[in-house]
Amino acid sequence: MIRASAVSSVLFVGGKRIEAMEAAHSAGMAIGYVGPKEALSARHRELADTVLLLPDVSPDRMVQAAVALHAVQPFDIAVSMNDTYLQSVARINHELGLTANPLETVTAVNDKAFMRELLRGGEVGEVASAEVRSAQDLLGLADTLGFPLILKPTHGTGSRQIHAVRDEARLRELAEELDFSVPGQQTSAPWLAEEFLTGQEFSVETFSAAGEHHVLAVTEKFKTVNFVEIGHLVPARITAEQQDLIAAEVRRLLTALGVQEGPAHTEIVLTDRGPRVIETHTRPGGDAIVELVRLAGGFDIQGLTFTWLAGKPLDLTPRPLAAAAAIWFLTLPEGEVTAVGGQDEARAAEGVESAFLTAAVGDLVPPLTSSWDRQGDALAIGPDPDTALHLAQQAVGLFEVEVAPSTATA
Repeated sequence: MIRASAVSSVLFVGGKRIEAMEAAHSAGMAIGYVGPKEALSARHRELADTVLLLPDVSPDRMVQAAVALHAVQPFDIAVSMNDTYLQSVARINHELGLTANPLETVTAVNDKAFMRELLRGGEVGEVASAEVRSAQDLLGLADTLGFPLILKPTHGTGSRQIHAVRDEARLRELAEELDFSVPGQQTSAPWLAEEFLTGQEFSVETFSAAGEHHVLAVTEKFKTVNFVEIGHLVPARITAEQQDLIAAEVRRLLTALGVQEGPAHTEIVLTDRGPRVIETHTRPGGDAIVELVRLAGGFDIQGLTFTWLAGKPLDLTPRPLAAAAAIWFLTLPEGEVTAVGGQDEARAAEGVESAFLTAAVGDLVPPLTSSWDRQGDALAIGPDPDTALHLAQQAVGLFEVEVAPSTATA
């Protein structure tokens, strides 16, 4: 299978990571970049043929700048691997008539309330939900959804501001605490309430080509009680029957949303009613899931993306380098970092592919409320999933970080 229209030039919109641009370069594409100055590294400049830096990266200005750039330096498609810019990219492709996932599809993926509305009554497993526009709406959830329930921003990322609500007292607290204003040009409600899904959580990494959805890996996920992700494992420890159920549900989801091509990262809970979708993204998974899939799933997601766009035959032959791969994240208590060490020991540990300690002396460690509050990680491979997970956790345990209560937390 090959793409109907081959891409020879691509515009990257925002984002600090370099892997996708490297893959586009390897596929022989001309590369443009538009985005904020602070995101641009020396390697970005080496790879990009055209660079346009903006002081204002609001969606409207990004779209205007890209359309103006296209008039003098045409490109075949705009892409981004960063949630912040996915909606802008969809608008750019739509306004210029470029072949890509439809604007409505990307809008539904980025707007959790809109996605639930599109899926309602369809073939994808139902998840009870309600939009929340006011404190009054929030207090009414006790009668409409019952308890427990999940409350989250309709446009949220990185596990931020996700609330598990177990009783009416907590609803009343949130009614006083939360901001119900609608930011920017957002038209949907600022908050979405959903039934609490009980079961093990997974993410499904897929690649779509001409509307056909291929499952590359199922990732087992590990979270704190407040939903911050602290580990990932490929392959997930599930049965073949469970894998088939999960894969079928994700294919139904992507078809229902109109996804046509490219990578997607879909989060699922395997409940006693079967798999239920939490959310999906038209980009690869974060948190080094791309690397876990490359090592243990045998697929280079960035390579697949840009060889497909370049009009080359889609090669879905897995070439794993290990039986299993896992990443585990370092989380620290609140306070001030007074000493750090152990990074070299973690990197030299058995099975470890990479280990990074981002905490530094003098840092103030905030409460663990999102993915950005973690302070390091270790990625390891092993002969089986249990071993890979153990080795990653063991390597993180080699980090030596001392934290003293800060003035604010003492």
